[in-house]
Amino acid sequence: MIVCICSNVQDRQIKAALATGIDTLAGLKEALDIANCCGCCEPMVHDFLEAHHGDGAKAGYIDIAQVDCLAYAV
Repeated sequence: MIVCICSNVQDRQIKAALATGIDTLAGLKEALDIANCCGCCEPMVHDFLEAHHGDGAKAGYIDIAQVDCLAYAV
């Protein structure tokens, strides 16, 4: 699934980066060039980070603002 439309970054790329030890938003931005343009992917990237760090409470949460933003980006 494409997470960052602007940079064409898929979820598997984010998961792979997390597995290599890149576990901050700043690190992911630098490594994958995500959340550096329109910012619509940033809430989803935060969800990946929270899931990676063990905070499963929000891992399945989808913010309606994020959905609206992606609808405009498509």
